[in-house]
Amino acid sequence: MSSNRFLGAALAAAARGWSVFPLQPHSKIPAIKNWPQEATTDETRIKEFWPPKSRKNVGIATGPSGLHVIDLDTHHGLDGPAALYRLATQTGARATLLTYSVATPNNGRHLYYQVPDGLHLPNTAGLIAPGIDSRGHGGYVLAAGSQTGDGDYRVLTPRPPSELPPWLLRLLTPPRSHAPAANPGAPLSHPGAYLRAIVDAETRKVTAAVHGTRNTALFWAAFRLGRLVGGGELDQRLVHDGLAAAAAVHIGHYEFTARELERTITSGLTIGARRPRHLPTATNSR
Repeated sequence: MSSNRFLGAALAAAARGWSVFPLQPHSKIPAIKNWPQEATTDETRIKEFWPPKSRKNVGIATGPSGLHVIDLDTHHGLDGPAALYRLATQTGARATLLTYSVATPNNGRHLYYQVPDGLHLPNTAGLIAPGIDSRGHGGYVLAAGSQTGDGDYRVLTPRPPSELPPWLLRLLTPPRSHAPAANPGAPLSHPGAYLRAIVDAETRKVTAAVHGTRNTALFWAAFRLGRLVGGGELDQRLVHDGLAAAAAVHIGHYEFTARELERTITSGLTIGARRPRHLPTATNSR
């Protein structure tokens, strides 16, 4: 481990696969231009950014790192941690708050969540609730080990980041006023081999899911296929029926019901369609 705490923090973050870049000492301000492009996991480059006596803080570029970080604030009478706990309790999903977390100065907290490849959630401010911001595509957070005039950033929960739970994704992706319509000219009823492989892979994940993961697995499968529905690549009814058939094996086990199945598929397809995915023409040929 490096004797320089800041270099050590940068290397520790990079070891988790997170792209880092330097910030000004005791500051949240980037120390380099074009930080979204310069952020890296390369050890040699990191050591160039943080020479032995460097006091520069460590920024984590959330988008390139595949992260969405929930920022819980306690300034100005706000209580972000309590607000998020209430929301999680209302949805029966308090367990989803167990993820990699960092304590920030002034009793704040950062909760790190993984997001699927290709999902670019923007930064938000107060969208979920007062005192709750988030950092995603185009954003960054200070890594554990950084230090400002208000105090230190330190790891609270060192476990790997959990996948962003469906209830948080719903709050982060409110309905758009003009939802995209499916392209009626796409090969809906008889998708090509590439699309069939995508659908088959998602339905296999659903069928193979175990207790404690099946609802999340079903939601994310519906979300990913819903993006293709929104892009006019797949027919919603065919996708719905395929997912329902894959998840039907779980009905009756550990209180998993047909109603929960239907609700989860509908939610995932709806939210996924708001972020349409279009496949290149060459990969969609038969």
